[in-house]
Amino acid sequence: MSCATDEDRLEHVMVHAGPPPTVGLFLAAESLEEAERAACGVVRRALDRRPEFAGTSVVFCGTPFLAPYYEQLLTSASPGGGLLMTPPDQDSAER
Repeated sequence: MSCATDEDRLEHVMVHAGPPPTVGLFLAAESLEEAERAACGVVRRALDRRPEFAGTSVVFCGTPFLAPYYEQLLTSASPGGGLLMTPPDQDSAER
């Protein structure tokens, strides 16, 4: 958190020990690209400024693909195949 600037709009940091260790940064950004750019900047500043991170490098800096996680939630929430609402009438013009 101390390596973020106001422009990064960093709200929260979560660290998973791993292996490999994973750092999750939660940012308030206008776009995915802006969030990824800010996250990479914060992490690189932390690696450059903090001696406890000496010898550490970034393997990946980006947003994980989350669709499978949310699809699983839909499937488990609705035993009928993941649909949370009734589909449109197949005989109507609404499709």
